[in-house]
Amino acid sequence: MANLGARIHELRQNRGLTLEEVSAQTGLSVSFLSMLERNKVSISVDNLEKLARFYNIHIVNFFNQPEESPLLITRHEQILETLAKEQPGPAAVTLLTNKADARMEPLLVVIAPGKEEPHFRQHEADTLLYVLEGEGWLISENGDQAELHRGDLAYYVNFPHRRLANASLEKPLIIITITAPPTSSLDDLVQARQGSWIMSEKAK
Repeated sequence: MANLGARIHELRQNRGLTLEEVSAQTGLSVSFLSMLERNKVSISVDNLEKLARFYNIHIVNFFNQPEESPLLITRHEQILETLAKEQPGPAAVTLLTNKADARMEPLLVVIAPGKEEPHFRQHEADTLLYVLEGEGWLISENGDQAELHRGDLAYYVNFPHRRLANASLEKPLIIITITAPPTSSLDDLVQARQGSWIMSEKAK
């Protein structure tokens, strides 16, 4: 994690911000931010999440090198490879494209047969869903349910929060969802440091 400070420094410099401006918006002290950028102190997950939200990026971008090309393509073979991996737990979410300063976040969501996401999705931005395979439900906090079928497209705002449920007892529900970062689980930093972000949510 030796380059973490350099990445945070680069983000601030690229946006023309002073340490004082970042401090005022995040609540982190100027002295702490200064030492952080020089790798003189460590940072907690909660504070790193504050910086991710301030810079409007996915938290994994603090650990991965930025892409040089403005065009990023996730090939069909890559998606199939991801789907072929064992998906523990009721739901798994994979970040398909990791780009520094990304304003959109494409995620591959897989819900196991007969299962549902243990938690409601809490995004601060609007969300777009596209059903690749399977049948399911989009359930809101207030109890509303919308059927989802293969090829369906769903769009919703951030409130009420929603979660996905698989209507089939035999086949997985596979969905592409696009929203604004960050949507990472704070428990996934170890995988993020390894260059991947696959979230397997625990059962209730």
